Amino acid sequence: MTFFLRFLAPLALLTLSANGLPGANRILIKAVASEEFTKARVLDENKKIQTYQFILGRYFPGNVKDPSMEKITLDDIVENLAVHMQKQNFYPHRDPKEGDLLIVIHYGATDYDPSFEEMFAIDSLEDLGYTEEIASAGNGGTALDFSTIDAINNFSFNLNSADAMAAGNERSAFFKAQLLGMEEAFSNRTAPQDAYDLQYMLNEERYFIILMAYDYPLFKEGELKLHWSTRYSIRTIGQSFEQAIQDMNFVAADFFGKSLQGINSKRVTDRSRVDIGEIEVLGRETDEEETPKGAGGRE
Repeated sequence: MTFFLRFLAPLALLTLSANGLPGANRILIKAVASEEFTKARVLDENKKIQTYQFILGRYFPGNVKDPSMEKITLDDIVENLAVHMQKQNFYPHRDPKEGDLLIVIHYGATDYDPSFEEMFAIDSLEDLGYTEEIASAGNGGTALDFSTIDAINNFSFNLNSADAMAAGNERSAFFKAQLLGMEEAFSNRTAPQDAYDLQYMLNEERYFIILMAYDYPLFKEGELKLHWSTRYSIRTIGQSFEQAIQDMNFVAADFFGKSLQGINSKRVTDRSRVDIGEIEVLGRETDEEETPKGAGGRE
């Protein structure tokens, strides 16, 4: 019975996936910032506007059959990101050796892990080798014949294989949860329905971007001090990576450099775009000029 209940879960997920529930096209964002950094930006006028440099972290190609995954470069992502970074008063510094923040960009797509049932097209216990002979084996003290013993061994092997693959997928899912900032999917403090929704979304392929902003002056001295990080992702189904980047950055711009409790979810419902002009770049020669007016985000 325990296996049968566990076995029904992936079948339910497949049914929900076909109906579009709960895997609606939502962007999930996890934004974390240190208390020191958050307070400084509020209390210190000199911290309200900050400059940065981007560098590439890790690229995760995933298994997505999307040609745009290969075409998109770090420069493409940075160019789009820089526009939206202005919404939170973050500006690129013209001198690559200077800036307040060094922002490491990790991006790519997560893999989809098929269940044992999906991989072998299993729709019922009978597909695993469960028969009436196994169900009635040994009834009335009857000795088991060799064919029944073979059937039991075959069924047992399939059960163990399914359990082993499920355990492997669970470990893979937890890694993806950490990567995407969706650890709440495995927390016993998360409401059952919320945990189910998150685990469902972990089960599908997702495009993602991770920004990790370190103190640049300290970095040059050999010290790693993380000021803030923002992790955001969207399902791969329904859009190319190129389109997903634009949508994800557009939505996540509200969260850069902030610390918000838990996972934040926004649907991609507004496809409009606004012309916000050229990216402003700060440098020594502009430090004394009037505060630039960033215009990233919605009008």
